[in-house]
Order: sequence, then C-alpha cells, then structure tokens
Amino acid sequence: MKMIQVKRALISVFHKEGIVEFATQLAEWGIEILSTGGTYEELTKNGINCVPIDEYTGQPEIFGGRVKTLHPLIHGGILSKRDDEAKQLSIKEIDLVVVNLYPFEEIVNKGIKEIDQLIEMIDIGGPTMLRAAAKNYQFCCPVIDPQDYSLILQECEQGGIQKQTRLRLALKVFAETGFYDSLIQSVLTNFSHATDEWETLPKKKSIPLVKSQELRYGENPHQNAGFYGFPDFPDKMLSRFYLDGKLHGKELSYNNIMDTHGTIKILTDLPDQAVVVIKHSVPCGAAIRSSVYESFQAAHQGDPVSIFGGIVGLKGIVDKQTAEELSKIFLEIIIAESFTEEALEILTKKKNIRLLQYHDWKNQLFSEAKQEFKKVVGGFLVQDKDHINPVSEKLEVVTQIKPDSKQLSDLRFAQTMVKHVKSNGIVIVKDQMLLGVGTGQTNRVTAAKIALDWAGDTATGAVLGSDAFFPMDDTVRLAAERGIRAIIQPGGSKRDNDSIAACNELNVTMVMTGIRHFYH
Repeated sequence: MKMIQVKRALISVFHKEGIVEFATQLAEWGIEILSTGGTYEELTKNGINCVPIDEYTGQPEIFGGRVKTLHPLIHGGILSKRDDEAKQLSIKEIDLVVVNLYPFEEIVNKGIKEIDQLIEMIDIGGPTMLRAAAKNYQFCCPVIDPQDYSLILQECEQGGIQKQTRLRLALKVFAETGFYDSLIQSVLTNFSHATDEWETLPKKKSIPLVKSQELRYGENPHQNAGFYGFPDFPDKMLSRFYLDGKLHGKELSYNNIMDTHGTIKILTDLPDQAVVVIKHSVPCGAAIRSSVYESFQAAHQGDPVSIFGGIVGLKGIVDKQTAEELSKIFLEIIIAESFTEEALEILTKKKNIRLLQYHDWKNQLFSEAKQEFKKVVGGFLVQDKDHINPVSEKLEVVTQIKPDSKQLSDLRFAQTMVKHVKSNGIVIVKDQMLLGVGTGQTNRVTAAKIALDWAGDTATGAVLGSDAFFPMDDTVRLAAERGIRAIIQPGGSKRDNDSIAACNELNVTMVMTGIRHFYH
C-alpha cells in the first residue's frame, strides 16, 4: 500500500503545542477524530468536533485514567490489516495515531526523585498505541513528534500519506519508545532497593543517550560527530559539564572533549594542588607541589615543548599568579575547580582559550562511571572502571636495596601516571614531577627508550614506572644505564627473578604492586 487516505485519526497528546491547528485542518477535511482526557477538552474547547474514547469503546476510563485506550476497538482498529476479519468483528479502522508520551524525562530533569511520582509518569497506553501503529505502518501512520504535523497535513492534502513517510515515522517511534524504556530502567536503578541484586553485566543492556551537543566535526574535518550524554537527575548529569562548566572560549571540539576526559581521569587519581598537562590524550607534564602555582611551574618544566597547544588540568583554584603564568603559553583548555575574578580577568583576554570549571561537578567527576564502554566493530566492550588509585596499592620491596621515603613518594606518583599512559607504557619521575613518557609501544624496551630519551639527563637519580611486568631484564639494564635508581612494576612474569637479580647487580631498588594497569 503505497499511500493511505486518512478517514479516522486518534489524537492523545501530553504536549499540546500545535495540536489545535493540526486537528482543525483534519476536521475540515471530514476526518473523524477520536480523543482522550485533556486532549479532548483542548480540542472541543477550540470548536473541534471529537469523539471521546470512552464513548467510542463503550468502556469508561478506569483506575484513575490508567486504563482508557487499552481496548480491542482501539488496538484492533490500529492493527487491522484492512481485511474482512475487522468487518466481521465490527472494528473500525484507525488510519492515523497522533500521540506523545508522559514527560518522564522532563520530571527527571526537574530533579524529582520520589519514586511514586516517577512511576506515575511512566506511560503505558501511549507507547502501546504508537508501537502498534508503527508495526502496522503498511496501513496506519504513527506520529510521535509535533515537528511532523506539517508533513502529515501536506501529504494528506496531496492525496494521502506516502509509504516511505509512514516507515520513517515508524522508525522514529521505535527510537523514541526504545529510548523511553531505556531511560526508565536507567533512572530507576538509582534507587538502591531496586538494584541491590542487580547484575553488573546483565545478559541484555540498554543505554539511553541524548545528543547534548552538535560538534563541528570529529577527529578530522571529514568526520561528522556529536556528543551524546546520559540523561539523569540534574545533580548527576555530567554531560552538562562540557556546556555549563565552560566559562570562556569557543565550543569544545571532539578532540577537546576527548582530551578533557583524559585530564579528568588523571586528576581523579591525583591529590589536591596537583597539575597535569595533556596533549593528544597523553600526559606530557605533571607535578605535585603545595600549591597549584608551584605544581604548574614544575609540570611545565617537565616538558616545556609539548605543552604548546595542550590542556592543563589543575586540582584546585586558579589564582592571579597562576593565571599570569598560564597566559604566557598557547593552551587549548584550562580545567580547574574554579578561577578567581583576577584570574578570569587575565585569562579571558585570550579569545581562543577555553576555561572549564568543575566546581559544581567535582564529586561526580572524580567518582563517576562504574563501567566503561568502548566501541568496536560489531558492538561494545563493557568493563568495570580501573578504579584502583595507585596511592593505595600495597608495595612489596623485592630487591636488596630498599627505597627511601622520597623514592617511595616518586614511585607511587610514577605508578599513578603510568596508569593513564597507553600500553606499553613507561614513565620517568623525579621529585614528584613527570620527566618522560613512553606510550603505546609494541614492546617495553622501546617505550623505556622513548621515556628515557624524553627525560634526557634529568633521568639520573629518577624512578621508572611500568604499567605491566618485565618479561626479561633488558628494560632494567637500560634504565640503570641511564641513571634510574628505583623501579615500580606490577610483577607477575615467569622471569621476575631475572629482573630482580639485575636490579641487585646494578644497585637499583625495585618494588612490585601486584596490580597491572594496561590501558588500550
């Protein structure tokens, strides 16, 4: 059936924008309109002749309006294949179903957390009618979006609703109702009594996503991109951080958001007043000092070249002194808990820099996401977040030489940084300052060479951190040759004893954590 002519329409909408004008035109064409509750009142108030659903079905609304459209005359009229069976059952055809749903998402956005109110805003009849019409799009047209009213009127005026239009609107229904159910499931899991026994990796998983931002392009100009956030209660809606947290500068790009994400992940594991510098999702500077000013100075000193065009994340407040130093460098983004008025006055003079403040999102950002999702060909990989903070890991000294307190602090800092470096990953640290990074290499020796070359002469007396064990002692020997005095690694290789023996031979101390931090 390429085209259908509308003789009977069912209209039941929560959002009534444009519905009077739409229904007026249908009525002028002699189309019979069935309607319910508030929609019926709105239409008849405006002089539109409608048939109330309870009169049409002979069944009054029951259970406080919970049941009004769940009736064979309604669903039979929608699902009928327009054959003799419908006539035999005295079921009249319904050709157009215009419905939008109870605003579950809207009350979530308002912050309403009373579960009884949330439950009452779960629409049953609306999705049921829409899905029925969408299933039977060959004979019936569903309309869930008021933006499509004009299209329906245009095609009706031209003789009938086209098949491709009905299919497209049916797919829109399935997308909307699928999202609606997914959102309900997601929101209700916030209530602990509903989730105490919830599987962390259930057999089936749905993820509600809403486009929060249209991006100019993706990683490259030829790739379309958008940012989709998880809908949630306002106090937990972290997708708003990238919009509402921006104090100054252009919109964030795809790469900006990726780098911001990486910066926040590292800041999560760092103490207050620490600073990290990110470039292309790789940390190229980091330090821990007693103030963000001193931390930034040290982080900058660790790699004064790569910071150009990078992102600086500060675990604290940017004051005037820090802002003056930041303003001397071309940076894409500065992320901080907040900025003083004097700092903002200095930094906002730079038109191209973006300033992001996480003050209102601090607790959520640094404790977010129990699980991570990664898109692969054919689906998603889902895993628990690597939530272990290296500062809390138990260290085992496995060499004859024991690390001193200063080395222990540097080793823990190295372990923190290497957790956020792509595997195979190696970092060089001294005096709580990142000096070199070897990231994403196919063998550990090459990663170590890159990190040590990056650090140069500053590697003398420094410590080395590795995200995974050493399969042989070659990395240890290279590190000792370049002046490394202490190493931290998880251990677990069959040849751990070779690396331990090499450390003892070369007067290098080594500690093992038993915790691997691969990052792919």
